[in-house]
Amino acid sequence: MNCMVCIPAPEMISRENCEKVHNILARMSEVYRLNIVPEPVKMKQKGYPDFYKKYRIYKDIKERDGNGEAYLLSEEENMILSVCRDEGEIELMKSCTYAYQYPANLVLKAFRDDRKEKKKS
Repeated sequence: MNCMVCIPAPEMISRENCEKVHNILARMSEVYRLNIVPEPVKMKQKGYPDFYKKYRIYKDIKERDGNGEAYLLSEEENMILSVCRDEGEIELMKSCTYAYQYPANLVLKAFRDDRKEKKKS
């Protein structure tokens, strides 16, 4: 089954931030009826604390296409941000790395940065 993966930013690792991400995703799971499974982050180069988790979000995801789109869909952005309670939680979730997990590979996705678009206009 295809899923979306959410990995909190390694530079923001603290027990408090990891608990906030967990709680935000738990709210998202309740509101949108999604199965979200936490898993330990394992990397050979660097050991991470036990409380640092990545999350598999089991939901229908867009099939791969050849356009190289590197951004989350607007519905996914809204789904993630709609359960945030304040600006701190929004920034925390925007700092996470997101990816589509396909059977053969992982495709990274990001939030669209509205601030860059506003500066250009």
